[in-house]
Amino acid sequence: MTRTDFANLNTKLTASLEACAAGDRKAFQTIYTLTAPKFFAILSNQLKDAEAARDVMQQAYLSIWRNAGKFDPSKGGAFTWMLVIMRNRGLDKLRSRARAPETEVIDDAVVDTGVRPEQVARHAHAGRLIQSHLSKLPDHVSMAISLNIVQGLSCREIGHILDVSPNTVKGWVRRGLQKLRAGMPVDRVDAII
Repeated sequence: MTRTDFANLNTKLTASLEACAAGDRKAFQTIYTLTAPKFFAILSNQLKDAEAARDVMQQAYLSIWRNAGKFDPSKGGAFTWMLVIMRNRGLDKLRSRARAPETEVIDDAVVDTGVRPEQVARHAHAGRLIQSHLSKLPDHVSMAISLNIVQGLSCREIGHILDVSPNTVKGWVRRGLQKLRAGMPVDRVDAII
């Protein structure tokens, strides 16, 4: 996905969100068609469970429908706004899992490969700290940094989601982090995490 493609996507999503705010169901269908595959990939990676990702997507899309009128294009891109809603719903799901663990017997020899609660907390904290600075960057750079640092996705995974090469994503992240460093109150962005 090139910058132009991403800008066009944001333009379509912005117009569709405005129509959704007026109750247009076809506009919501357009939003779903344009974003569902990308959001499913992100949530599946975050939750490590395809069924949970579908449930979270359903809740998040309902929230997008209900709150479409609150979207403000002057504060950021439509895709990024929806991505934040998806990510937050995913984090809520992870927190609910941590509060109510399953009651099945777990063999001590089984290695836990799931996302640790402290990792979720650290990533959420980093996301809150850099969110205001990210909104000053172009949408595609902001999203690449969010997916890489906050979600923990690799450049290869982000490239697959955005349909660009991993090297392009690396460049976006590197240049974006350089700009963030200039405006942040810390020497290293990873010091926040």
